[in-house]
Parts: sequence; C-alpha cells; structure tokens
Amino acid sequence: MRHAGEVVADHPVCEGRRQRITDRAHLAGVVGAGPIPEPPPALMPPPALLRPLAEYEAVVGGRW
Repeated sequence: MRHAGEVVADHPVCEGRRQRITDRAHLAGVVGAGPIPEPPPALMPPPALLRPLAEYEAVVGGRW
C-alpha cells in the first residue's frame, strides 16, 4: 500500500480464499492494543423441527 508515493504497508499475498493477513503494528493507536477478535462461528440450524409436521400440514390445509 502506498501513500503519497511512499510504501506504508507491505503484506504477503494470501495463498487461498477467505484469509486475512494482519500486522498488529498497523493497528497501534487506532483500535487499541487488545487482541483482534475472531469472527463468530457460523450458526448451525437446530437438528430437528420444532413442531410435528402435522401442525404445518394443518396450517396449509392438507397433506403433501
């Protein structure tokens, strides 16, 4: 990255997709000295239906 023709940041190229390369020195005084939070894990849907299928059939007025 350059500013006014001068290199102000230099990072290696990511080898894959969805990767992040962070130099903590670049964050000094901007975001604080704390750790960089990791993104939350993707939420998984519940393993089972919350209601019996018969209740859904009653709402739509019939069977599939």
